[in-house]
Amino acid sequence: MDAKQTLEQFRNKLEPLLDEYFDQVVPQAKNISPVAHSAVTYLKEYTLRKAKRLRAALMYYTYLMLRGKNSEEALRVSAFIEIIQSYLLIHDDVMDQDALRRGGATIHTIYADVHRQQYGMQDPVHFGESMAINLGDIACHLACDILTDSDFDAPLKVKALSKLHKQIVTVGYGQMLDVVGSVRKSVSEEDVFLVHEFKTATYTYETPISVGAILAGATDDDVKVLTDYAIPAGIAFQIQDDILGMFGDEEKLGKANTSDLREGKHTLLIIKALENGTPKQVKTITQALGNHNITQKDADKVRQIIRDTGSLEYSQEQTRKFVAQAKAALETRLEWQGEGREFLDGVADYMINREY
Repeated sequence: MDAKQTLEQFRNKLEPLLDEYFDQVVPQAKNISPVAHSAVTYLKEYTLRKAKRLRAALMYYTYLMLRGKNSEEALRVSAFIEIIQSYLLIHDDVMDQDALRRGGATIHTIYADVHRQQYGMQDPVHFGESMAINLGDIACHLACDILTDSDFDAPLKVKALSKLHKQIVTVGYGQMLDVVGSVRKSVSEEDVFLVHEFKTATYTYETPISVGAILAGATDDDVKVLTDYAIPAGIAFQIQDDILGMFGDEEKLGKANTSDLREGKHTLLIIKALENGTPKQVKTITQALGNHNITQKDADKVRQIIRDTGSLEYSQEQTRKFVAQAKAALETRLEWQGEGREFLDGVADYMINREY
């Protein structure tokens, strides 16, 4: 079975567990107040929107690869990483000022509409952002509770949580670099890869893989090898994400394919196009970056420049290079076999060939 099919089957197992978890949490929130009840209801809907469930899958299949003994509990606990994802995305949506996520309204947009419908005082936008930040924080701690309350041995849970907290700090630094990069006049390729490593690669690959390995009883050397896989695989994932963010189908993406330009993001695509473009092409790109009113026609001009300057081809070449580097790390541990190994090998390739 290929990685895409495995991921689809895993998603079908995981999502009922996520649904079940929220069915327990929603009544608890209802006992506090209607505001808490509606908040967790929004969080449930947001988390259960159509998604790849890659992070939870990486945690689960790493656990299997390292010969963990309680696969049923590992599957249940892997739900926690998807709620961590919701926490990070909710905050990311506020910072990026995005209105759509996974085909639906972002949390801060939902709450801004609630303000307009139910309240009349002060600023609905500020209200929406304030409520979203709070709900993101709640999601983070709900997620950690799943791991804390699991049946794994206490020393393993402490070690896994310690790893999680350290890596979320790193993700925060990466996010700050990303925000700064959107307002700087000049951003280098090295700057872009630094953000990809500290932000996406850390929380999309390294964190779930590390937690799955630790819960399976992995040694520190095992975790180091897995990090050598996770970081380049995560960088490749993000480069492909940026390619899709520029060239992907909006319906499949669940968000606008102009959002990176609107936010002024200096992706690898943009940096190489600016580096290789003519003065006229550079002017077209710089006028588009950070333009909140950018049209599809203007975005299409930038897309054509990205193709013409060889930037798209270069970015695709980089994804293949990083995937090869990731898979080479796994080759140093031939004793890691089975469906977990097959998934980690296959998913690295699948993630740079996906359409959303």
